[in-house]
Amino acid sequence: MTTDLVITVPRFPILGEPGEWSDVELVSATVFLECEDEPDEGAVAVARVIRRRADEAGSVRTAIFGPDGRAYGDARPYEPFSCWGDDYKERARARLAAADKATWAWRAAAAGLWKLGADPSKGGYFYLNEVLTRKIRGGTLPSWFDEERVTCRIGRHTFLRA
Repeated sequence: MTTDLVITVPRFPILGEPGEWSDVELVSATVFLECEDEPDEGAVAVARVIRRRADEAGSVRTAIFGPDGRAYGDARPYEPFSCWGDDYKERARARLAAADKATWAWRAAAAGLWKLGADPSKGGYFYLNEVLTRKIRGGTLPSWFDEERVTCRIGRHTFLRA
């Protein structure tokens, strides 16, 4: 007896409303938006952070969008993942609509979502781009940033444990 395993992979470009996407589409889109031009190891590390947060929050959607489960229009100044903030909405839509064959985002999302292989984030629960964050915040980092909690640096991202 044979069993055929069917896996639905996210389509790129990813169009429509993020609230209507499956978990794997949502993780793939988040990885794509957060990690373009980053090494594969960094993309998998971001996906593992999403999975770790989803395990705690109870769902991928809550981990990515917060308790309201909404990407846009919720009047929150910050989202758990900056690519889903209101100020990034049009750019995110344009980038996802223009994406073509972003198989690296699918691979990273699958590795993170299903915990395939080692965790490159080394237990990271947070991450940020220190250079960009300092630029946006006038030279400072968020209050939750603590050098003693840094687990690793991959590409432009610094990963920190909770």
